[in-house]
Amino acid sequence: MNQKIINALTKNLGLKVLAVIFSFVLWLVVVNIDDPKQTRTFTSVVTVSNEDVLTAAGKLYEIKDGVNTVSFRVTAKRSIIEKLSPSDFSAVADMNNLENEERIPVTIAAKSYANYITISSRQNYLYVILKDLSTQRFVIDAQTTGTLEPELAVEEVTCSPTVITVTGPQDVVEKIDKVVATANITGVTSNFTENVIPKFYDEKGESVESKNLTLSVSTVSVSVAFVNTKAVDITVKTSGSLPAGLTLGSIKTDPSSVMIIGEAGALNDVATITIPDSVINLSNLTGSFTTTVDISGYLPEGVQLAEGTSSKVQIYVTMQNENASTIEVPASNIDFHNLGHGLAAALDTDSVTVNVFGTPEALAALKTGEVKGYIDCSHLSVGEGQNAVLVFENLDDVTIQNTSVSVTITEDPNAKSGGDESSNDD
Repeated sequence: MNQKIINALTKNLGLKVLAVIFSFVLWLVVVNIDDPKQTRTFTSVVTVSNEDVLTAAGKLYEIKDGVNTVSFRVTAKRSIIEKLSPSDFSAVADMNNLENEERIPVTIAAKSYANYITISSRQNYLYVILKDLSTQRFVIDAQTTGTLEPELAVEEVTCSPTVITVTGPQDVVEKIDKVVATANITGVTSNFTENVIPKFYDEKGESVESKNLTLSVSTVSVSVAFVNTKAVDITVKTSGSLPAGLTLGSIKTDPSSVMIIGEAGALNDVATITIPDSVINLSNLTGSFTTTVDISGYLPEGVQLAEGTSSKVQIYVTMQNENASTIEVPASNIDFHNLGHGLAAALDTDSVTVNVFGTPEALAALKTGEVKGYIDCSHLSVGEGQNAVLVFENLDDVTIQNTSVSVTITEDPNAKSGGDESSNDD
């Protein structure tokens, strides 16, 4: 019985083996026809590793032309390749493999089905541009923008931190002239703090792009403190009486009012800023004149001038039927009297602004070329920026107020002894 079985199995053995092989090949053909291999192109974003290698060398990189992707071909069975997407692959450029300071080989690896796919062996590169690295520290300028609410003023603007460290391409960092953190105060009525992104500006005030910069902080806390404000008029008291023949026309100030700040209670008690009578003594006047006073000493307790408000106030005292005006007197119209031998004198400006008083008609007819003045140099010595009094010769119907000017005296062997004969009598 066993012999019959053996004979049956071994009979026509070659044909049977051939049939088995043919069946296997037929199975492979059927399988491949049903699930054939396909090739597709994928594009992935390149990740750069070991960037600290450049940083340690004082360098950084920029991706050339902004192209940070690579394309590659993948072959796999259709059933597998249809499941793949760019996220199934990693593209890594190791900075340790930088070639010729311009390109990095990119290694493509499959995250899924690695044993069932074939990635093209073609070498891909990430092209870069190397730049010098620079690090600088900048003081942050805290500012506000927007519209203040009525009767409020910004008392203080601060930020934290006050200094920022900026690292980036040297050509970009060196452009930075100022770092500004700005808080918007529109609609705000009480003290507040907000986080803002610092902005960078060059010396021309133009914005500097910060996308390639590394900052020690990404945001800055800006705190704004407000204070109450009030506009008050300026009044002038006088002492004495005008000499005979003079009639007071008006006393005006420029500005006529100022903005003060302080607590609400203190502001409510202030109706005006008064310049005391010790400043203007009518008995000493010989005509119209103007003077400048500092009103900071006349402010009531608990208040102060608002930021940006000058403490200097001009007082114009004009006689009846007279107006006040100003003119520019050129330096060529000014003489120097009693100048020592071998010395030369010159004004430190090309012209001098002076106050003039007179009737409207007289002021309208006044010509700058007619205004002459002189400086007594007897008390001056060689040196720059010396104060001296410029004295004017009054014209008919016009009073020209003497003023203080800055004069420079130099040694000049060719200079004349100073002034004409009559100048020694002045």
